Amino acid sequence: MDDLKLMEKCLGWNLDYFWEIYDRYIDKIYNFVYLKTTNKEVAEDIVSDVFMSALNNINSFRVEEWSSVKAWLYKIAYNKVIDFYRTNKENLDIWDYLEMSVNSDFAQDLDNKDKLKEVFWYLKTIKKEHRDILIYRIWDDLSYKEISEITWLSVDNCKKIVSRTLKVISANFLILIMILIIL
Repeated sequence: MDDLKLMEKCLGWNLDYFWEIYDRYIDKIYNFVYLKTTNKEVAEDIVSDVFMSALNNINSFRVEEWSSVKAWLYKIAYNKVIDFYRTNKENLDIWDYLEMSVNSDFAQDLDNKDKLKEVFWYLKTIKKEHRDILIYRIWDDLSYKEISEITWLSVDNCKKIVSRTLKVISANFLILIMILIIL
């Protein structure tokens, strides 16, 4: 059953269908939130809030031909992440969220942590709006139409931002390689 049919059933307060939506999107929403917080426990808490909020506000979803359940959930997740950072801004240090898990493979965590720092460095070189759109497109595999719904930008504008942002990142990467070669 497609997403819109599931939502129609949910709107009739047949919430058993909500679990199908949950199962389809829990991993994607978790990955999206984790990428923004880089902390397992924080991401789990936020994702829990996302789906509770979706369930509590299920009647705000409008089943239209152009509607996207995926974009609706990502928009809720995006807003929950922003709320988290607003609420915790005085207590936040990104390196606190890069702490290694006690139950994980130490060497693998170090490798992942280094890769994550490198990704953060590249992403810091671009504007936040462009960074978010790139993350939606590449990591979250959202369509340009879905990104447009989340960001309220046109589909063409989203395409241009992704294309230009990838060029900026590529240029920065080449500059970094040249600096390393010179050193």
